[in-house]
Amino acid sequence: MSVTSVEAPPESPRAWKKNPGSQVVLPLGVKARWILGVWGFCLAYAIVRYNVFKGVEWIHLPLYIVNKSFAWGGLAFISCSYLTGKWINVYPDDVHKRRSLAKFLGLTGLYFIGSHLVASAAMLSPIYYAKFFGESGKMNLTGELVVLFGILGVGFLMFPAITTLPLMYEALGGDRWQRAQRMGYWTLGMAALHTSTMGWKGWIDVATWPGGMPPITLLGFLTAMAALVAKFFGKR
Repeated sequence: MSVTSVEAPPESPRAWKKNPGSQVVLPLGVKARWILGVWGFCLAYAIVRYNVFKGVEWIHLPLYIVNKSFAWGGLAFISCSYLTGKWINVYPDDVHKRRSLAKFLGLTGLYFIGSHLVASAAMLSPIYYAKFFGESGKMNLTGELVVLFGILGVGFLMFPAITTLPLMYEALGGDRWQRAQRMGYWTLGMAALHTSTMGWKGWIDVATWPGGMPPITLLGFLTAMAALVAKFFGKR
């Protein structure tokens, strides 16, 4: 009995291009320092402002307080992703490392924003967020706008997130890939509306700030605006 060998198909002469940011893997230590530095600061700030100065019970630390750090930390990572190479001048002589850092920061921001979304949905009730609800128990205008801007922001974030998947750069082409990545700026715009709608009244009355510490909604607004300002008014 003769065995007929089957030849493997010839390799394509055109190699797939890796997504920008995929050529270099950042060391674990670099990633850990960014996470501990950015999210660690956000968490420490939330604990000091709300548990220490405002007197929120410590039993609410695991979710209510940590959720605030998820929100601000997520915005900070996404903003830093777009500020890399602009205001955050790291790896100036290595574009691959710089893109890898931007990708890591963006995906880390997605993780924290996703965590914020789940935690907020679990607590969304008049007991936790009384100012979002009317006497009937239904959401008022403020509550509905806050949720709307949050949903839109997460929706826009899916475009740059999906395009970080392997081979998406080649599949979409450079121009379409770049347009998808820029949708993250819409996320930051929605985040600015989300935070301002939620807490602008508390920004004005400085005397009510626990320990003189600005509200996290204000800090989140400024964090989102930083990347938008760098994009539209900074050096192009």
